[in-house]
Amino acid sequence: MVPSPMPLRVVQAPLVRALLEAGQLVVCVGGGGVPVKTDGKGRQTGVQAVVDKDLASAALAAELQADMLIMLTDAAYVSENWGTPAQRDILTASPEAISELPFEEGSMKPKIDAAVRFAKAGGRALIGPLDRLDDLLAGRSAPRCAPTYPRGSSTSEAWGPAPPR
Repeated sequence: MVPSPMPLRVVQAPLVRALLEAGQLVVCVGGGGVPVKTDGKGRQTGVQAVVDKDLASAALAAELQADMLIMLTDAAYVSENWGTPAQRDILTASPEAISELPFEEGSMKPKIDAAVRFAKAGGRALIGPLDRLDDLLAGRSAPRCAPTYPRGSSTSEAWGPAPPR
């Protein structure tokens, strides 16, 4: 077991920005990357830890001031009370409301945490399956987390109902 620290920033963000500005397609942060720490002299050394790819992606997207972060998964929806008779699919949520809900640590929680982090930085996060990417982008399916969604007086008012499956 190794720690999984919260990524503060992506060291290669300036290189990623330069490649994007040059019109290049950039694939990065796939495995989260190698965590490093910087000593007082500016030297970086590796740390025995695992960096979550979703949280690292959110950190990079925020640093690049991206408008949108899309996290693809095999789940059709992010669901409250998943797998129970009380399951409710989430379509839109404020960062505050969705962060109050319990999600499985090894499952949807890292994506939710990343969406919340990115939304609090001013972006819009989408979570959903690759085969429904067009619906995701058009706002017809899967959750959207953004700072502009109203919080409501209770978490049940913080998101709209998901469309029928």
